[in-house]
Amino acid sequence: MRCASILLLAAQAAIGQSGTASIQGTVLDAKTQKPVPAAWVVAVRAGAPPFTGNTKSGGDGAFLIQGLTAGSYSLCVQVEGDQYLNPCQWSGSPTTVTLTSGQAASGIPLRLTAASVLSIQVQDPQGFLSQTTKDGRRPDFSVGVSGPKGLYYPAHASARPAGAGSFPGGGSGYMYRLAVPRDTALSLHIASHDLKLGDSTGAALPASASNQAFQHATGDPNPKVFAFTVLGLLP
Repeated sequence: MRCASILLLAAQAAIGQSGTASIQGTVLDAKTQKPVPAAWVVAVRAGAPPFTGNTKSGGDGAFLIQGLTAGSYSLCVQVEGDQYLNPCQWSGSPTTVTLTSGQAASGIPLRLTAASVLSIQVQDPQGFLSQTTKDGRRPDFSVGVSGPKGLYYPAHASARPAGAGSFPGGGSGYMYRLAVPRDTALSLHIASHDLKLGDSTGAALPASASNQAFQHATGDPNPKVFAFTVLGLLP
């Protein structure tokens, strides 16, 4: 522990001498106060020209971002697996640090809020999502969530289509996921200009689109699941 502290102080001293600044702190679970390892911490400087620095938290949640220029930085945090919310996306009030040239800011706690996971199952037994339209394009298709400030957050698809048997009734298609806040009024959007979309039962959606208000309350099953069906290509 003493050796690690000495190395950290030496690194900070070297940074100060070179005229660049740094931010050191710890990523924590906001509820348990336990450290969060392997989290990507990104410092984003306000104003122009844009400047960022990033690092990954260690097993004890500690991070150190070096080589920063003077300015005001927002600290964004991404954790693999949709377990936590990125404070730069949902809270609207990420931790900020203002640095002067050569400053070594330390002891910055980044407390992450646990996320609810939204799962959207898109059954596509005929593989229309991977086909091309008459003019040679991949079909237009979007699925995501509008947040409390009207910002749109696209859901991310699994790298490969889910095989037969992955959905209730043995269907195939794509699985989409998105980490969202709990106890917050949200709206799920799904739409396509090229595909005929249906609900989970196969009933066609008007205008091949759906907007559904929802809220994932604390204590509700996780993930929260929505399901849709691709019925075909529009003429």
